[in-house]
Order: sequence, then C-alpha cells, then structure tokens
Amino acid sequence: MTRTQSPAVALAERLSRPQRIGVFGHRGVGKTTLLTMLYREAVGGRLPGLRLAAADTRTAEYLSDKVLQLEVGQPLPATLGETELRFHLYHKGARVELVVMDYQGEHVALGREEPIRDFLRQCDAVWLCLDVPVASAPGPCLQAQQEVEQLVEDYLSAESPLVPHRPMALVLTKADLLGQPGAPRAPREGPEGLKELVDQGFGMTRHALESHCPYHGLFAVSSLGGPMVSHKEEGEGTATFRPTPLGLDGPLTWLADALRAQDEARLQRLWELAAGELDLLQRATDTLARRYPDAPETAAFQARLRQQKAGRRRRRAVSALAVAAGLFFTLCGYDAWGHAQAKRFTAQHADDPVAVRQHWRSYQAWHPTRNVLRSASAARAEEERLEALDQTIHERERDERLRELRILAKDPYAGPDTVSALAKRFRADFPEQDVDADMARFFAGVKAKHEAQVAQRARLAREQKIVRDGEAKKQREQKARVAYLELQKAEGSAGLPTLIEQSNRWLGAFGGTAHEADVKRIRTAYRKRLDERAFEVARDYSARYPLNFHTRRLRYQEYLDRYPDGAFVEEARTSMARASGDWDRHDFRAVRDHYQNKPGDTKELQVLCRAYLGAHPEGRFRTATTGLLRWTEQVTETREYKVVLKSGSFDASVAHTVSRGASLSVEIEVGGVRYGPSTIVKRSYSPEWDYEFPRKVKWKMGDSVRIYVTDHYFWRRKVAEYASPEGDVLAMQRLAGETSMGPHRVTFESDFALPVLPRIE
Repeated sequence: MTRTQSPAVALAERLSRPQRIGVFGHRGVGKTTLLTMLYREAVGGRLPGLRLAAADTRTAEYLSDKVLQLEVGQPLPATLGETELRFHLYHKGARVELVVMDYQGEHVALGREEPIRDFLRQCDAVWLCLDVPVASAPGPCLQAQQEVEQLVEDYLSAESPLVPHRPMALVLTKADLLGQPGAPRAPREGPEGLKELVDQGFGMTRHALESHCPYHGLFAVSSLGGPMVSHKEEGEGTATFRPTPLGLDGPLTWLADALRAQDEARLQRLWELAAGELDLLQRATDTLARRYPDAPETAAFQARLRQQKAGRRRRRAVSALAVAAGLFFTLCGYDAWGHAQAKRFTAQHADDPVAVRQHWRSYQAWHPTRNVLRSASAARAEEERLEALDQTIHERERDERLRELRILAKDPYAGPDTVSALAKRFRADFPEQDVDADMARFFAGVKAKHEAQVAQRARLAREQKIVRDGEAKKQREQKARVAYLELQKAEGSAGLPTLIEQSNRWLGAFGGTAHEADVKRIRTAYRKRLDERAFEVARDYSARYPLNFHTRRLRYQEYLDRYPDGAFVEEARTSMARASGDWDRHDFRAVRDHYQNKPGDTKELQVLCRAYLGAHPEGRFRTATTGLLRWTEQVTETREYKVVLKSGSFDASVAHTVSRGASLSVEIEVGGVRYGPSTIVKRSYSPEWDYEFPRKVKWKMGDSVRIYVTDHYFWRRKVAEYASPEGDVLAMQRLAGETSMGPHRVTFESDFALPVLPRIE
C-alpha cells in the first residue's frame, strides 16, 4: 500500500530538490533556440549579472552542437525527443540548480496526454512561450492560448491551496518580426507598450496569469535578433554568422528573483505547517542557505531555527529533571518498604537463620539502590548482620556434620573409603576444626582388622590351590589322552586341513602334557603334505594353460599367501616371474607381428600398444611400444620433413639419341604439392646430387608420393617417373631410401623413418 506524504514533508521535498523550469510552447515557437541562446549569452558574459552554466556533460554537449549550428547560419531542426537539461544559475550571489526539459512541441497540443505534461505539472516556474507572428493569425493564436489554459488548469488541479503559487512568465518570441508584413505592429517603448501588445493578441493568457499567478511577468525577446550578420575572420576564407539576440536578460533575471521569492514563501509556509519538526525545517533552511547564502531572509530563518532548537533543548532538560526527581523519590520509598519487610521477617523467624539470610539476600538483589540515600553506618550494620547470620549457620552446619562423622567412624561396618571421603569434604568446608585424631584412631583399627583378614585369606587360598592343581593336572592328562586317540582315529576319514586344525586345537588346549611331542610331529607331517599338494595344483595349472598368464600368477600367489614359509616358496616366485615374462613377450609379439605385416594400420597398432602398456606398466618392451604409439600419432597428422636427394643410377637409355649423355634433375610431388626440381648433373648416368630441397615436405599418412626424373639436353624431357601405388599409406618411406623406377634407381635421405622394434628372444 502506498503511503501518502504529509503536506509538510511534500513541501520540504519540493523545496530541497533542484528547481524544475518549464518552457511551454507549441512546435516552431523557438524553445530550443531560446535555451541555446540563453546558454550562449550567459556563458559568454553578455548578460550582465547573470551566468548560466551546464551542470553535466550531457547538457554541455547537447547545447554546444546547437550553438555551432546557429553560428554557421543553419536553422535548428525540429526537436523530436525529450532531453533533460541541467544548469547552474548564478545571480547576485545566489546559485540555483535548474532542470529544464526540451521536447517536441506537438506533445502539448490540445487533447494530447504525453509525459511532458507530468513534468510541467511539477515545475517550480514556467515560461509560456508564444511567438509574435501567431498574434496576427486569429486561428493559431486562439489555439496557442487554449494550450496555455490547459497547462494552467493542470497546475490548479494538481496543486494544494496551501502551497504558494508558482511563478509564470509570458515570453513573446521572435520580437524582431514586430512591424514587418504579416506581423503585429511594433509597440511603443516601455512596459505599457508591451502590455498593449499582449492585450491585443493574448488577452486570454494575460487574464489567466493575473487571476491565478500573483508573481508573473511579460517579456518580448528575440533569440537571433533578425537576420544574422556575417563576419569574415581575418586571415580566413570562411564566414561566421553571429546572432544578435535581444532582451534575453529579462526572463532570466525575472526567473532568478521569482525562484528566490518562491523559496522564501515556501519556507515560511513550512514554518506554519510544521513548526515543531525541526529536522524537516533544518533540511529546508540548509537548502535555502546553500542557494542564497547572502540573503537577509536566509539569516533570519537560520536565527529563527536556532531559537527553536534552544527552546527544544530547554524543554527536554526540564522534562528530564522532572522524570529523574520522580524516579528518585519512587526508589527511596521502594527501598524503605523493602527494608521494613526484611526487618519484620527477621523478627518473625529468629529461630531459622537460613531463611532469614535468604530473605536478606533477596532484599539486596531487588533493591540495588538502597545505599544511595542512607548513611554508611546503616549499610555497614546490614553487612554485619549478614556476616553474623553466615557465622551462625556455619557453626550449626559444622557441629552437625562433625557429629555425623564421629558416629560413622565408630561404626565397625563402615567402609574406610566412605569415612575418608566424608572427612576430606569436612576438612575442605571447615578447615578451622581438627579431626585428625579421630581419623587416626579409626584407621589404626581398620588396618589391624584388615591385616588379620588378609593373612587368613592367603593361608586358605594356598591350601585350596594345592588341592585344585593336583586334581586339575590329573584330569587334564586324561582329557589329553582321549583327544590324542581321537586325532589318530580321524586320520583315516578327515582331510589334511581338518587334521591340521584339530592338531592346533589339541596343542592349544593340552600343551605341556605327555603327548605334546607326538602331536607336533604329526602336525608337521600334515603341513608338508598339504604344502606339496597346493604347489602341485599351481604347477599343473601352468602346464595345462600356458597362455593364461594372469591366472597362472594368481595360482602361485595364492600358494605364497597361504604358505609364506612353505617348502616351494622360491620355486613359486620363480614361476611367477617366468609367467610375467611369457605374458610380456606374448603381448609384444602381437604388436610387433602386426606392425611388420601392416605398418600402415595405425588404429589397430594404437589399440595393441595401449593394451600392452595398460597390462605391462613396467614391461621389458615398454620403451619400444611407447615410441611406436607416438609414431602412429605423428604420422596421422601433417608434419614437415627434410628431404635430401643423394644420388641415382640410370640406364644409358635415358639419354637422347644424339646427346653425349643425360643431364638429369629430379622433382617430387607429395600430397599433390610439387617440390624442386633439384640441381642438374650433366652427362652422368650415376649422378651425385646431394641436394636438400629448400622447402620442407608436408606429409601425413595416406598422402601419395610421385618422383619425376627429367633430362635437360636441349629441352626438358621426362625420362622416368614413379607413383606410389594406391593403398600405400606410408609412401613417404620412398623418400627415405632407394626407390626403383624400372632399370633406374634414385636414393633419398629424410628425417622420416619407420620405427625399429627389438627382436623377441
């Protein structure tokens, strides 16, 4: 739910915000030109006593562009959007922040509801801009005045009657056209002439201003001052058009005075509405002092505010003293009543010092201010009374607990620990009372009695142990013999693990009896037989499944886990190492055989290499496999290789019939790109070129290789050619060795090479 502001708060907000100035006028009246020329003249110091500065960069850039257009003689285009302009107006020591809206004139036409009308309703002052030529045309003049009537009605419907009326000024633009054809005749000099001109053309508007705007003004201005004069700058070939505005200081001076009078009236009204709201008045007064620091009315309002603050401080001080006095006397009565209640309770319960002390402690807790007014002797007497009560309670408790301790010490059935704990607590609570003599007598009797009981129990225990040991040994020997016979009987039916477990149980239960050595010997024989059987299982599995390398290792590892001290531990470890070596060689053989048979099948080679590396991270052929895997990845990408043409061997048929020998050069083509030709070796059938192709050869797996041999005797004649066959994915190896072309051979060297895998032993 929206909370409505009070009239005082709304008035203070309106007074403290930047002043909103409405420039009202229909399209073509010259609003933008008027604002531009006001800025130009006031900034340039051509309006005495006035200065109008742009308050932000946006305003300065907006107006500077328009000033440049006017100075070169270009009329300003029609305004199409709404632009907020911010200024600082300086006049007679005052500094006022202004907000002006430049907008499209059609938006204030009759019947239009545009956002600019909301801005005009909230303005603090308005210039009603009507151009002089309209006054000579009854139709447009009536429409323009009706638009002004609409603005005045909007203002009257939106404003509270308690708020001072805002100033309005009628500004007649294009005053330089007065007296020209199609325009009203020029008025006589002075204010009376201007009033006569307004009465003739704009009587409706003047009547509205006189009826509803006590502070209003009439002005006739010309932003450009008629035809602009051309001035040619010295030393330059261009002309500058300088407008000569007329009467611009009048509206701006009237605006500064009107805003000041309106601010003073608003602050005076705020004092009438909220004389007790000093924070609100402080903010409004600070705003007035910031805008008009040298005005006498500002000093008067500040003095009035200081008087109000001083009065408020005096009232608050008196109220605080009254409250403090009331609180003081209330506390005094409350403490006196509490003290009387405590004394009455003490008299009624004189035989119960514990309850009396508790009551006095409660009195002290609920009356912390009891010692503020009474004398120090009364407070000291209260403390002495409490100390006496504490002493009485202490002595009663000490006597009661001492009596209980002495009764318990004389009890023949009392435990020493109980009596000692009770005595220890008594010493801690009552250190002034000596109970050492009582405790010494008690413990002397307890010690003598305890020593006699211990000696008697020890003698009986020794006699009983002798009897029990003899009987137990005899029974244990009998049970051991029966268990030994059962172990021998189980040899014919039970398995070796069961027999070993039964032997362990016998030794654990009957160790040290007559048959202990026999049982240990039998258990050793059982373990040896079981050890041999377990190793034989692993060895037999390896013989039957030689290619199950992982399972072979598991069988031997199981034997080692079960029999870490067995007779075949070393043989089992050797067999595990042999299985690992067989497995390593088997997997690498698959890689090597596939590489030798199909070196161009890189996908399968990569699968086999990764499988080998995953299964044998520490394998013997890990380095060779890693190099092969890296090679398969490299040849699938385009790489550059250095190629050197070393030599050749050619049949004599390559020479031309009438020549004295062949003059040969070689050109290669890799992946459709030609490299060379090489240098020419003249009249030789075994040329030695030793020529390195200056441009490195780009090749990837699958690219074709062609070799062209040309004879240069008088003309170029191709004498031999080699083309890698279709399907030769490693054709680059033809440029890394000797290549035959029928009876002819060419030898190359290259940094391309096929990996060489080690042999498998």
